[in-house]
Amino acid sequence: MNKPTFDLIHEPWLPVLDAESQRHEVGLRDALVRAHEWREVYADNPIETASLYRLLLALVIDGFLPHPDEGAWWALWDSGRFDPGAVDAYFADPRRADRFDLFHPERPFYQHPEPLAKEPAPLSKLFHAEASGNNATLFGHEVDAFPQPRWPAETARAVVCTQAAAMGGGVSKPFNFSHGPLVGGALFWIRERSLFRALLLNAAPEPEARMMLDEDDDLGLPPAWERPLPRIHARRPVKGYRDYLTWQSRRLTLVTETGADGRTVATGVYITQGDKDDPAVKNDPLTATVHPRNKEPFPYGLRADRAVWRDADTLFKLLRPGEGGSPRTFSWLRHVARRENVDRYAVDVFGLVNDKAKVEMWRHEQMPVFPVLLAEATEEGRPLHQIKNALDAAREQRKILNTALRTTASYLLSAPKPGSDEAPNPDPKAVTALVDALAAEPRYWAALEPRFYAFLQALAERADADFDARQAVLWDWTEAVYQAAKDAFQSATDHLDRNARQLRAVAEGERRIMRTKAYRNHRKTANPQEA
Repeated sequence: MNKPTFDLIHEPWLPVLDAESQRHEVGLRDALVRAHEWREVYADNPIETASLYRLLLALVIDGFLPHPDEGAWWALWDSGRFDPGAVDAYFADPRRADRFDLFHPERPFYQHPEPLAKEPAPLSKLFHAEASGNNATLFGHEVDAFPQPRWPAETARAVVCTQAAAMGGGVSKPFNFSHGPLVGGALFWIRERSLFRALLLNAAPEPEARMMLDEDDDLGLPPAWERPLPRIHARRPVKGYRDYLTWQSRRLTLVTETGADGRTVATGVYITQGDKDDPAVKNDPLTATVHPRNKEPFPYGLRADRAVWRDADTLFKLLRPGEGGSPRTFSWLRHVARRENVDRYAVDVFGLVNDKAKVEMWRHEQMPVFPVLLAEATEEGRPLHQIKNALDAAREQRKILNTALRTTASYLLSAPKPGSDEAPNPDPKAVTALVDALAAEPRYWAALEPRFYAFLQALAERADADFDARQAVLWDWTEAVYQAAKDAFQSATDHLDRNARQLRAVAEGERRIMRTKAYRNHRKTANPQEA
């Protein structure tokens, strides 16, 4: 009987969208050779999409742009496509020719032929969306007791995703499970009109965007498929960008069956810990960095209750040593935008939220990036401080909205006697529960999101204007913030009965929005002639 094989170079398994948004599955060769025709990678979930982008990025850097050479980068950019002959030569090289077979008996792709686990685990261990062990069910309803065989294409995607985003926690050999690179930090992927251009924009030819932060840094290790298999995985530091992009978080060995029709399916997987370090390193070029005062910097991650735009003051600040800021790829984006006369890019933000070893949620957001707004904090005259002031105004207005809601809730729960001006004093926990039930704050932030992007657009159009012109944009934003708070309060209280008690509760809340120092300052800022 022929041994099973699934050649990732040629077999269709990697999902892409064309210019008309039609979905195709292609092999690695067609993904690269026709990258100028594809619009984007589009997998079943955002973490899988991000993992596949990292794999393609590793191939592009290893095969076409191994050195941070600006001349080579521009030459490839201007060519408009990857040369088919160069792609074929890369995969035909003896160092790689048999390294992309998912079921190879000696070098299965992203796996190890010699498992350390005593028993195979269900394949659901490779799929974040499915219930397995203590992992919560997100979208799948499979359970370990009723394992389902998987076709090679979906198994290959799951293997790539597991190496990039494996969840830590639990006992393993030779040491306990730790997180993969995508856990704990959001990945910022710059889009363009084709996959080819996107891959190049995310392979910026600057040393800092290749994890080469010291003058003595070399290119580090080659990608995982070009290195000898370890007998035992080790505790070791990440050694270069190609090593990081192909970090082997798990030692995997697939279990397969071949049916009478000759088709092979995966039925289980031996899984133990792979190389161990802290792969969520602080200089991941595709991750933003947060640096709280008097604390160590850490990768910017998604939060379940907070959209990415609310941190734009960090994300539009170019990263410098010792500071928080944008992904390192954003610095190169400014150079490309000037040469190509592009005023706006879209950026995909992929991330998951976990509770220790469990996936709580994942998310894919999009945000616009205006290269003219990107700047270092030390660059005088740039609009960064208007972005920060705009977000500060939104945060301050959120506090005012919350005060108004708590006032209304207090009067609803413990109304004073008729004719009394004595403030109510209900149980604070009950007040908080009622404010949460009114759900005004989510309405407030949701209403501000499109307005904030319009603010960024207007600010970008005036980026080179004088301070007063940019400040006028900020005045318009401040008015929008105030109106969003009023609308959110009204929407949250519209359903209340209009008896005397509830009317007073609403009126007392409205006073907190209308008659605060912040509101008076808002009016002076938005309308200087009234000051």
